[in-house]
Amino acid sequence: MEKINKITTTATLFFSILLALFSLLLPVYAFIPNLIERSIHLGLAIPIIFLAGKRFKKKRTLVVDLLFTALGLFLCIYIMVDFEGVLNQFGIVKNSYQIMMGLAMVLIVLECARRMIKPVLPAITFLFLLYAIYGHHIPGYFGHVKYDLSQITGMLYLTTGGLWGQLTGISANIIAIFVFLGAFISFTGGGTGFRKISVRLAGRLKGGPGKVAAVASAMFGSISGSASANVVTTGAFTIPMMKKLGFRPPFAAAVEAVASTGGQIMPPIMGAGAFIMAELTQTPYLKIALAALLPAALYFFTVWIGVHFFAMRDGLHGLEAKEIPSWRETLRASSFFIIPFTILIFFLVRLFTPQYAAFWATLSTLPLAFITLDWKYDRTFLTKIKGAVQEGASQVAMIASICACAQIIIAILSYTGFGVKISTLIVDLGGGSLFLTLVFTMVACIILGMEVPTTAAYIMAAVVAAPVLIKLGIHPLAAHFFIFYYAILSAITPPVCGAVFIASGMAGADWMQTASYSLRLSYAAFLLPFVFIYDNSILFITGSLLDTLLCVIRMTMAMALLSAGFIGQFRRELNIPGRFVLLALGVLWIVNYWLWDLLGLIGTILIVWDRNLIYRNPPVPRNVKMEGMRSDG
Repeated sequence: MEKINKITTTATLFFSILLALFSLLLPVYAFIPNLIERSIHLGLAIPIIFLAGKRFKKKRTLVVDLLFTALGLFLCIYIMVDFEGVLNQFGIVKNSYQIMMGLAMVLIVLECARRMIKPVLPAITFLFLLYAIYGHHIPGYFGHVKYDLSQITGMLYLTTGGLWGQLTGISANIIAIFVFLGAFISFTGGGTGFRKISVRLAGRLKGGPGKVAAVASAMFGSISGSASANVVTTGAFTIPMMKKLGFRPPFAAAVEAVASTGGQIMPPIMGAGAFIMAELTQTPYLKIALAALLPAALYFFTVWIGVHFFAMRDGLHGLEAKEIPSWRETLRASSFFIIPFTILIFFLVRLFTPQYAAFWATLSTLPLAFITLDWKYDRTFLTKIKGAVQEGASQVAMIASICACAQIIIAILSYTGFGVKISTLIVDLGGGSLFLTLVFTMVACIILGMEVPTTAAYIMAAVVAAPVLIKLGIHPLAAHFFIFYYAILSAITPPVCGAVFIASGMAGADWMQTASYSLRLSYAAFLLPFVFIYDNSILFITGSLLDTLLCVIRMTMAMALLSAGFIGQFRRELNIPGRFVLLALGVLWIVNYWLWDLLGLIGTILIVWDRNLIYRNPPVPRNVKMEGMRSDG
């Protein structure tokens, strides 16, 4: 079987190269019909999904994977070759063969998603398929008219309203090129640059390694777009660093999970979600990135201040001077991501398309592959490029499977009218109250995000909930950001919290304690999306720059006080009444009303001056060593 393994590895590399070339050239220099571009995109992803990384132990496994690969390629090539005929059919199948082809294509997409991510999303998609087929048997409000198999398969396989819809197009046209940009930055030295500049900026501070995790995750997460990938990549060096300096394993894991989750909201790239939001709201990508800037800064400020309060409480210190890289070393390594980032921002500011900007930013990484971190000639440049192509192709294939799977759900929501019914139900539950509607929407987003990648969670929630919020008079961009944030925060929200599971496993920690710490680090951030709705100035949607500045000041105060209240530490350890006082003051700062803000200001001044009233007395001495630290979560 070793010879077969070599063949499949070579085949995977071949399709990865084709996918990389197609993804880089398509958005810039290729103008082809939607059906063709999307079928090529998915067709190149299928062999990578079924053949990559395989070490076949049984011939039966090999036969099944080759069968899936060949059948998937055939079904995609059929759409490419006969796309004019397919368009002219308007979703009406000609014969039973097309019904079988449509069913096979749907099953292959489900299997692709199951292999690339956990089976939750394919299972949800399968339930929607059952609803489309048998939903006419459901009495009352949630039933629908009868659709036969030919209608459903025709809609899914032969139209751009089905598998080849908008999401698959976004994956092919926009997301793929940015994924390859991230992979090339990482493999040509950018990943090391992220780590060195993070350690240089935050390593010496109180609780330094935790703050390093926040900085590194913000930078790396902005290009990776995946909380899980962020945890694995940055956590590989931040978690051991934190444990070495006395951080309890659950706390070290929590810091990494919370920081990595926030990487998806950090401009300029923000993973796949920003591009999907731009398409769904018909908003220029640059405006999306600008709107995300201040909320992302507030999120990471919340993580940063939370780490600081925990470090004060538990006597944690920063790294030693000898462990901090010099500025010269830092700047050398940082160039490997500063150069492509600068080129990306330059083209975006010049109002070129995001794809065009990403194309030139990716090209700028190629000369860097020939250079080591010491700026000497590197003979391993081909290995770097090969690694970037393979890693990028694997991530693109995963996103393609997610988007295609989610596209099936969206198609059925629209085809059966189920999406409108759910939206109406949310409105009815809200009883006309905007606040209650937001609460129900928040719960729905978090539930949809359980064990489902952020991109898929955001898509499903946006299709169902965004129209509800917009109908209530909320600005479309604010509504989508509200949904986007809670789809992301589901990664650290129990009982199913993917980022927490991965980080706790890497730290050798109990996941329940890790989840508890994660919530205490990020509780305040869960209130941020409500600010988007009630004060659009933070997203640069309404109001003047003064309004935006005042909103940022209010939210900074609120995040600091709420974090202190949740953690139980301000200037020193708080007593129980003191914690409630700080939580109350944080809420006062959040509300955009002058009288509440004035009360919050007076209260804040009083607690800053106070020496004993809100604190435990006498102060409890702390030991730097891990065994002397607090064990509560």
